[in-house]
Amino acid sequence: MAATVTISIEIELGWGVHDLQRYDHLSERGREERRYLRKLLDACDAHRIPVSFDVVGHLFLEECAGSHPGPYDDGWFEADPGTDSETDPLFYAPDMIDEIAARRTDHELCTHTFSHVLCGEADEDTQRRDIEYSQHLHESEANGRTTSLVPPRHYEPSSDVLREQGIGIIRVPTDESAATGISRFRELLLGPPHVGEPQIEDGIVETYCASQPTLTAASLPSGQRATHLAFRWLPVRVRRRLHERYLRTAVDAAIDDGSSLHVWCHLYDLSNEYQFPQIESFLETLASLRENDDVTVKTMSELNDDIRVRHVSPSKPATNPKGEDEQKGETNRVAGQRQGVDQRV
Repeated sequence: MAATVTISIEIELGWGVHDLQRYDHLSERGREERRYLRKLLDACDAHRIPVSFDVVGHLFLEECAGSHPGPYDDGWFEADPGTDSETDPLFYAPDMIDEIAARRTDHELCTHTFSHVLCGEADEDTQRRDIEYSQHLHESEANGRTTSLVPPRHYEPSSDVLREQGIGIIRVPTDESAATGISRFRELLLGPPHVGEPQIEDGIVETYCASQPTLTAASLPSGQRATHLAFRWLPVRVRRRLHERYLRTAVDAAIDDGSSLHVWCHLYDLSNEYQFPQIESFLETLASLRENDDVTVKTMSELNDDIRVRHVSPSKPATNPKGEDEQKGETNRVAGQRQGVDQRV
C-alpha cells in the first residue's frame, strides 16, 4: 500500500507574532517571503506536487480600518496597522493568494484562523467569531469555504466550533520526544518525524505531525534568523545532507508502514538560500516515488475525504461536518477558485 504524504505551509507574515511584537524572523516588507513563495510554486508546478497553504484570513484583505468587531480581548488588534497592502504588506497579502491561485498545480487554501487567534486561550465565542470571519473571506475571495484548519501554535479549537464552521480536518502535533539535551538535539537533526494514520476524533479528522517544523531544518537558519548555536559547529553542507536524509527516512518509514506522513513549516522558515534547496530535492523525490506508486501526495482536504470514506461502514454513513450533500467531498482547492483574480513562535 502506498504511503500518503501531506505538505502544509503556514502563511501568516506579521500576524504570526502580532501579540508578541517580534518580527526579526521576517524580511523587510515580506519581500523574501514573496520571492520564495514564487520559487516554491515554480517547483511545485515542475513536479506536480500540491500543498495545503494555511493562510491567516486577514491577509486576504486589501485594506481595513484596523479594528474588527467581536468578543476579542482588549488590545488583540493593537498591531493591526489599519492601512492597506501597499503600505503594510506584512499584514495584508492578497497578492500572495492570487499567486497561489494562478498556478496550474491544484493547491489548497485552508485557514489559519482570521487573526491567528490562540484557540486554547480564547473562549468559544472568540474562536467561533475568528473562524467564521475567515470562512467568510474564503467564501467571498476564494469562492468556497474551507474544510481544513491549522490551529495557530497548535492550540486545538473546540470541536463544537469546528463542526459549526464546517471544518472537517485539523493538523495536530503528536510528540514522543525527549524534551531537552542531547536527545533533543539528535531528534531535531536526525528525526525521525512522526509517521501515523489520521484519526477521527469527535467528528473531526486529525492529521498528525511533529510540533516543530519538519519540512525545513532546525539546524539551518529560519527565515531571517541565524542558526541556533547548538548546530553551528557542523558545516552547512553536512546539515543540508542530514536534512535531506531526515525527510527521506520519514517517507521510507511511511512507505514501509503504508501510513501517512505530514510535514510542515512556516513560509518564512523556508525563505532563505539555506533551506530551499532541500525542499526542491524533497519535491523531486516525492514525484519520483509517486511515479513508482510508492507515494500519493494529498492536501488536507483530500486527506479528509479519504479518511472519511475509509471509516464508513455499510450500516452507517460517514459523518460530514457540513451536513449537506452539496458539501460532500468538497476539496476547496485553489486553482480556478478566483476569477481574474506559523514551529511555535
